[in-house]
Amino acid sequence: MPPIGPPPLAGNWACHVPPGDGTWTIGDVWIDRQSGRLALFVTTAHCNPFDVMHGGALATFADYQCAALRDYFDDGADHTPTVTLSVDYLAPVPRGRWLLAEVTLLRGTGSLIFTQAVMTVDGTKVGRSNAIYRSFKRKDAP
Repeated sequence: MPPIGPPPLAGNWACHVPPGDGTWTIGDVWIDRQSGRLALFVTTAHCNPFDVMHGGALATFADYQCAALRDYFDDGADHTPTVTLSVDYLAPVPRGRWLLAEVTLLRGTGSLIFTQAVMTVDGTKVGRSNAIYRSFKRKDAP
């Protein structure tokens, strides 16, 4: 059973429950916007037959990286569609562990947001991701 409550890490964690109930949803994603971090407790629902996190589930988690940077926006963006997302898989992510992503804003233009995330489990790097998102809420967006 997944733990109830935020990850056992210092920070200002808030739970984000993704909308919808389809099979694509990943479950509760914990966000610490003050430090640009995301966390997810890996359950059986995220795993492949080898009992490690499925690559598609890791990519879905990586696609949340823009949510960790909401302070970048003046009034918070409601929707930032993904323009491109790449994920490098560095090591397996075992079931029953917290997956952490440390997100960095690389650059923001009038209409695009460039980010990167390094994903770890217990301090071991398990993935790296780069993403570009479309911004509709920036005051200088065309």
